[in-house]
Amino acid sequence: MKHRDGIVASLAFTLSVTLMAGLVGTGAYAHAAGAEAAGYQALFHVVATKGGLS
Repeated sequence: MKHRDGIVASLAFTLSVTLMAGLVGTGAYAHAAGAEAAGYQALFHVVATKGGLS
């Protein structure tokens, strides 16, 4: 059972690394990170100008 868990964990890790490399390679990751940064910038602007979220 322990041996099977190790095989499954290794396969899951390999799959996740492969998929992440594909995501970074397509530019989708950079686009999502830029969109998130723009959202945070907008939120901080609202908080700074209105003095809070209340």
